[in-house]
Amino acid sequence: MTDTDFRPLAFFVADHAAVENGKLYVNGGFWNRLAFPSFPAMLSFSIVAVVEVPWRAYHQPHKFTVRFEDADGHPISGFLEGEFQVGAAAELKRGDPTPLPFAAQVNNFAFQRAGEYAAVLEVDGTEIDRWRIRVVQTFVAGLGGPPRPTDLPPPVRPTESD
Repeated sequence: MTDTDFRPLAFFVADHAAVENGKLYVNGGFWNRLAFPSFPAMLSFSIVAVVEVPWRAYHQPHKFTVRFEDADGHPISGFLEGEFQVGAAAELKRGDPTPLPFAAQVNNFAFQRAGEYAAVLEVDGTEIDRWRIRVVQTFVAGLGGPPRPTDLPPPVRPTESD
């Protein structure tokens, strides 16, 4: 890392998150596994990031992007992008970085199938972090799915004549 690199202090998903007065408020954060009975499955959630802005990057416009990928690295629908610019607070000393919290709501995100997904955080076109999510399919009793142990025939036990 150099003194111009952005450093991720946190990057994750949550049920809900908001930034208020420079503070991050998170409910139901840091999950990385989802289970749905069928696909496509829709979900609303928040993307949360705290990026350390190095002092040499102050007073300059910067771009951020959060994009989503499937297990093969192919982009999937849904991404966030924006710009930010940080100035030095009066109490900072020369060389002090600034933590920049970010939270955004993602509504009705469609998971097309079970598998691996990733949210990818980029600043100025450089990936600085990623959060992986495993999506699995659950089966509801009576609606099909893999057999339960009680649905299987009893095991065949050898007899004395075998």
